[in-house]
Amino acid sequence: MRRLQMWHRAVYIFVLDQHDRLCVQQRTPWKDIFPDYRDLCAGGVVDAGETMACAARRELQEELGLSLALTPCLTLHFEDGMNAFGSVFLARYRGEPMTLQASEVSSVEWLTLDEALALEDATPDSYQALKTLADKNLMPRPV
Repeated sequence: MRRLQMWHRAVYIFVLDQHDRLCVQQRTPWKDIFPDYRDLCAGGVVDAGETMACAARRELQEELGLSLALTPCLTLHFEDGMNAFGSVFLARYRGEPMTLQASEVSSVEWLTLDEALALEDATPDSYQALKTLADKNLMPRPV
């Protein structure tokens, strides 16, 4: 799919803590695309026959070991080689234990929106999804 640059569906789940900081994942060095980059959200490709909401719950569970309530925010599409139709969700983290997916996530850190948008090593699709949320004023900001 990626090699042939085929269009596909994807989900993006931004996890916020009680201070509205984002859970940012450090990708493992052996990831097939963007190794060692930072993902600003959990997410991935939607399986055939799977709904966007089910895929978001599955990806959040797989990557971070979390089962959180999801709030759908927007849909978007990425071109420029990514060729994805995406659904974006927000989730609120309240200190539940995390279990990182060893094959994909080496660590997590909590960053403010501005810190996340200033990263130079963010995956392009997670960056664009976050920027779209911020531009549409859909991201909570600390007061």
